[in-house]
Amino acid sequence: MNNHRQTNEPAIGLVLGQLTHAFDVQPVFSIQTCTIAPGEECLIRGHNGSGKSTLGSILAGELTPSHGSLVWNQALQPIPAEALALMAYRVSPATALHPDLNIDELVEFQSQFRGWRRGMDPLDWLKMGGLHKHRKRMYAELSSGMQQRVKLALALTSDAGLVVLDEPCANLDESGTKWYRDLLQEIKGLATLIVCSNDRLSDYIAPETTITL
Repeated sequence: MNNHRQTNEPAIGLVLGQLTHAFDVQPVFSIQTCTIAPGEECLIRGHNGSGKSTLGSILAGELTPSHGSLVWNQALQPIPAEALALMAYRVSPATALHPDLNIDELVEFQSQFRGWRRGMDPLDWLKMGGLHKHRKRMYAELSSGMQQRVKLALALTSDAGLVVLDEPCANLDESGTKWYRDLLQEIKGLATLIVCSNDRLSDYIAPETTITL
């Protein structure tokens, strides 16, 4: 186990109220009131272009919706949007890590501003994901599947109370998908999980809430 800070941050709940978003006045989606309880798994299901990635970015606090309200809470206390950056984690196919850092350096870099979930070591999970022999390779030199495993390992072993995963099985082969689902199962109920998917069954486990766009 590494010696970096480890915590068990409470899961984050969300309350969406009449949430809508538009680009150039063209509506992308409109959602009625919806509550995602702390520790739940929520599936955002939709075809390409339906706005699921945009909604995932909004729920992670990276975008502001055009209309409506969004309240995050942790241990029954509201969370200011500006405080969410180090409490939530979002991974998408477009997420980029520093191309010139190797895997060990990426773990060390994240350790400088985030803790790890108690009892979980990202390097252990990266080893189980078949990346032990590649730890000294720069991120840019890794295959797309390896890069995806690195991103998922950093997100799911972090102490984030809210984890948003956009098409998490993109670029993963069969063994990578099994590894991801084992890791996802490991933290189910400990963090609030929001999975954006084209309804690929391997992306999610057993969502308590489903939002269809």
